[in-house]
Amino acid sequence: MQIHGQPRAGEDLSMEIDLLMGTEKDMGFLSLFNFLPRRFTATNHKHEWQDDTLPLESLSLTASGAGADWDTNNDITALPVAAAQIAKIRPLDVLKLALPAAEAGELVVVKSINTAANTIELYARGHGSTTATAQGAAAFTAKIVGNIAKDGGDPADPFYKAPTEKYNIVQIFERVLAISGKQMRSKITRESERARQRMIALKSLMSQLNYAMWEGYLEEDSTNEIYSFRGIRESASTTYNINGALTVAHVYGVVEAMISAGGTPSALHGSPTIIGRLERLMSTYVVSGVSEYNAKLTVKKLSMHGLEIELHADRHCTNTELWALDYSRLAFGPMSSDEASGDFQAVVITENLKQIEEQIAGYYTMEQRNAAASIVKGYGCTS
Repeated sequence: MQIHGQPRAGEDLSMEIDLLMGTEKDMGFLSLFNFLPRRFTATNHKHEWQDDTLPLESLSLTASGAGADWDTNNDITALPVAAAQIAKIRPLDVLKLALPAAEAGELVVVKSINTAANTIELYARGHGSTTATAQGAAAFTAKIVGNIAKDGGDPADPFYKAPTEKYNIVQIFERVLAISGKQMRSKITRESERARQRMIALKSLMSQLNYAMWEGYLEEDSTNEIYSFRGIRESASTTYNINGALTVAHVYGVVEAMISAGGTPSALHGSPTIIGRLERLMSTYVVSGVSEYNAKLTVKKLSMHGLEIELHADRHCTNTELWALDYSRLAFGPMSSDEASGDFQAVVITENLKQIEEQIAGYYTMEQRNAAASIVKGYGCTS
């Protein structure tokens, strides 16, 4: 019985969706719908979450005068750090400098930090058995390779990194199918015609959702009641310029851009043309196996960097881009409550002797955590 103020109970379409994904081969080219994790249920039109990222393990050290500050092998006081970077450093941090190249960099230990002057003091140059080396007069990048806590000493200075509040909007996907009185009375039975039209509507909706997850841009137009969620393209902040033909070096470049940003590539996505090129380029390293993210499907995987990265062709990707996605930081899901599911469901709107109308609708949105590490867009591929 429908309760006043609550939506009519819909018919769950998960079995029809599974059937479509297993029997309709073209559905295999909806890579995000097929493989992107569904890890959450939105409970509000404005879906909110907190995004935490690990501090970067590198910082910029400011250029020094010739024979001064970093361009010496013995200066340990008032060494300049880029103003925007000083907050990254803690006392007793171990920094790996750029030179000497033979040792992959001199090590130093931070003694104290002057945030007002944007400088640091060191205990000594050439920590351990590394060689104290003049680092040159240009600005350079140092790596934070650890911190040395003193046994029995006072606790370290507190370090708080505030989370970033993020949100996305729930978007509605809808189709209405109709069966006329004459169709009901033809040799095609109304139930088979309903099933046929339902499958067509579902395929369209699943394709629309997949496309929106790639190309959707956040829009909150309350005046016209136009709401759409933010998809992969708008969320991408890390890019790699292929600028020519796709090569093995470029494939490694896209993957390494994600690893450098702190992510772990779960899959490479591209158009069937791009994935086909990749398979031919690196055929020696492509294997087949059950997908880690959808056990019902067998996929191609690329073995590199000690990882098995899945290859997913998608008809909604362009022929000029190769995408690396980290599924541990990306997800999509429905907006649901105890009263109504947001997954695709069907409900009869009208049923009489002259017509049957049925509505299919779903309410979905996306989540992204750690923008730089979750998505890498390789662009500019010409062949």
